[in-house]
Amino acid sequence: MTLRPRTLEVWTYEIPMRIRFEHARAARDMSTGILVRLVLADGTVGWGEGIPRDYVTGETVEGAVGVIRDHYADRLAADTPLATVPVEADGTVHNAAWCACELAYLDALGRSRRQRVADMLAGQVGLKPHRLLRRVSAVLSNRSVERTRRTLRLMRALSFRDYKLKVGPDPDRDEANLAEVNRQLRRGLRRRRGPTRRTLRVDANGAWDLEEAVRRAETLARYNVLAVEQPLAKGNEAALADLRRRTRVPIMLDESLVTLEGAERLVAGGQVDLFNIRISKNGGLVRSLKLADLAHRTGLDFQLGCMVGETGVLTAAGRVFLELVGRRVRFSEGSYGRFLLRADVTRERLSFGYGGFVRAMTGPGLGVHVSMRKVRRVARCALRVEY
Repeated sequence: MTLRPRTLEVWTYEIPMRIRFEHARAARDMSTGILVRLVLADGTVGWGEGIPRDYVTGETVEGAVGVIRDHYADRLAADTPLATVPVEADGTVHNAAWCACELAYLDALGRSRRQRVADMLAGQVGLKPHRLLRRVSAVLSNRSVERTRRTLRLMRALSFRDYKLKVGPDPDRDEANLAEVNRQLRRGLRRRRGPTRRTLRVDANGAWDLEEAVRRAETLARYNVLAVEQPLAKGNEAALADLRRRTRVPIMLDESLVTLEGAERLVAGGQVDLFNIRISKNGGLVRSLKLADLAHRTGLDFQLGCMVGETGVLTAAGRVFLELVGRRVRFSEGSYGRFLLRADVTRERLSFGYGGFVRAMTGPGLGVHVSMRKVRRVARCALRVEY
């Protein structure tokens, strides 16, 4: 029997970051997003998180609060809330808002049943949880060569295996950064297998047009780049098939990969080699797992990405995703925690360990405990709904 909600609260947060993170579409030193606190009829509390980004799904924090008030709050009281399709209107797909609601519902339901979310979802999606250690990638921002050099030294000292470099409109700076990464990682990038194998991929965040992307692909191939993420701007998907025909570097899509229906069109059109699945961007765990299944069925690789500045709530959801997809996932990102944020809202510290390794969540629900004291330090309650 479905447990009905008793109250819902939406908290909007601003958390300072320890470093300024830059890429071709944005620069930020503050993480902004929403937390949803859902109390079920039996008193069980669950938490969810979403990070709206207007250049990704068209969402804003204010818009997310509004769509929860006008649409999603009622859907959480329906008989089958997990069957909800995120609201889409005027070019905005309200995925981050629904993600926060869905995660709060799953967390509360799991705690009420004394079950982990990974175990609850396993039967629904036909997957078996795999409690394996996972590696996350080191991400290098689009800044000076000196900054890249320092960050790369640190990540090498921590024994990361997979690296992602942000690139953008400046070809000279990008090539200098690529050369520095190749210099430091040396032969590890060229090995096909073995314990010293390293991988490098780049993320353009839609900074190039078609001809620029073709020119850049020649450079990327020289520097042992395994894949290029979002080479063309969102909205220019029609040119992706042409780009794939004219270049050798596999194309991973992120901002262009928002809905399951859109992903199916990209696959059918021969426009993509890899998916970048982000739980907030793609509308929660259920829809993210459906995207992973689509990639697997059609012979494509995928990675678990993350939004810059996720708190422990979304980090825990990412660990659930990794546990369910098992060895199918090609790359993983996230779990920066207090390495990036000056504060967090969970009692647990979920930052990656040596080698970039992260562990599965073990407790009921999402497996993390949100502290109201910590929430009140960084957030304000923007909406309260009584059922």
